[in-house]
Order: sequence, then C-alpha cells, then structure tokens
Amino acid sequence: MLRSPLLCLSLIATPALAQFSPLLLQNDSYWGDGKAEFNIYDAQNARDGAPRPCEVLHILVRESMDPKQFVRPDNPNQAGAVPVLKLNQILHLPIGLYVHQQMHSSFWRVDNAQLLKFSLTSSDSIGNTYKEGRREAAVFSFEYRTYFDGASAGKENVAVPENGYFYDELALLVRTLDFQKPATPFEVQLAGSTISSKKDNFAFKPAKLSFKSTHREIDVAVEHAGGTDHFILDRDFPHLLRQWNAADGSRLKMKRSLRVAYWNYSKPGDREKALADPMLRHPD
Repeated sequence: MLRSPLLCLSLIATPALAQFSPLLLQNDSYWGDGKAEFNIYDAQNARDGAPRPCEVLHILVRESMDPKQFVRPDNPNQAGAVPVLKLNQILHLPIGLYVHQQMHSSFWRVDNAQLLKFSLTSSDSIGNTYKEGRREAAVFSFEYRTYFDGASAGKENVAVPENGYFYDELALLVRTLDFQKPATPFEVQLAGSTISSKKDNFAFKPAKLSFKSTHREIDVAVEHAGGTDHFILDRDFPHLLRQWNAADGSRLKMKRSLRVAYWNYSKPGDREKALADPMLRHPD
C-alpha cells in the first residue's frame, strides 16, 4: 500500500529539539475552541533601503491538513487528517505610488511542532509570484512561479538539517522556547526569508538564540548572518509577540490582539465591531 509523504513523516518524525517545546501548539484550552489568534501590528517594513509604514497581520489558528493534498480538508475529522497550527503573515505595503501585497503561510504539526508546509503569494503591482514548500522527510519539495526572466517556473529539493529552520518560522518559533529551562544560548541552522517576489536560493547558516526575562516580558535575540533580531514576548502564556525589531530595520509593534472566529466578520463595519468588542481582546 502506498503511503503519502506526510503519513510517512508521521511514522518517522523525531521529537522537536530540546530547546523548543510543542506545548503551545498542543494546548487544547487555548486552541480547542476553533478561534484564531488575530494580531494586528503597526509596522515599518524595510524595502529598497527605506522603512515603509504599513499594517501587518499575524493570524494563527489550529486546523486539519489532508495528508495527500497538503490542504485543509472539507471534513476536518476525515480519517488520517493531521492537526496543524497555521500562521498567516499578511503584509499590505504602500511603496510610493504602488503597493506590495503578500501573504506567507506556515503549517506546523501539532504533535511535534515540525514545519510541514509553507507557501507565499506576492503581488507587487508589477507581477504575481507563488511559492510553495512541502516537507518529505528531511527535504522540502519547493516549487515556484515568478514573472522574472529565467525563473518563470521550477521545482527543486531543499534539504533541511536536523536543527534547520526558516526565517519566516521565527514569529511562532520563538514563542515555543522552553522558558522554564536556563537561558543558555544555543545554535540552529537558519535559512533566509521567502517573503519576496523573486526566486529563493535557500542556504542554512549558523544562528544563535538566547533570551532574557523580566517579570513582564521576554526578549529573545536571534543572531544570524544578517544581524540580530529581537522578539519581545509576554512573560506569561501564550507568550504573545508584542514587538519584533529586525536586523534590516523592519519593526512590528502590536496594537491589538483578538481571539476571534474572524471568518464570521466579513460584513461592512465588522472590523470596527470586532475591534470595539472587549470580549474578543487579549489583555494588554
């Protein structure tokens, strides 16, 4: 009997490395109600050497993944469906007269916090780009379509080292650190961001993670080839990401966090309604 790559992975996957814990993803009291964590950030995103003011959304929600298609099944309880936590990072970025619009999605297994899939849609007012990576054991099958000469379409395999991660995982990954353990710096292998309209050339390079805690917050530092990013988290569970100060000069600062079934708020005026509802807010 043939098995899908995702099912095979479930049989051979090793536990997450000791520095990280899947407990945040596995917390049923937080994710089990079906609602999403809907985080709105004021941002300065560095593009073409200049900071660009914008708003960024981070939406996290638990759902099921079809192990054959790597998509959400119509029946979330279908046999063989794999529970995942999804993060959508959504950027609407004015660039002078035009605009960049991008969404990057990551999908992690709930049982061991291992990345299964990532995808990107990108429109920069000049052309459209789509990218997708699907895990097959220790390799991502990566496909891309861009509007650039010589990179119109392609497929390649991206080998991931045992302690390898992608930059675009960090917004959640830093929240899964085991903060009960000593704050001893440790190394991982980190590949760059895929949030761009061009084809990527993934290279995993050494990076060092460390954190410092106060009675209210945790500062996670990620030193990588491009500099140091700082992630400011709430000290208490669920360790919300309050600020992200990136090495390239980009900045995120949370202005609102909601726990909401946001797909039910699609009518005119529903954004204002949701933002004004104190029952949907995380405490500041």
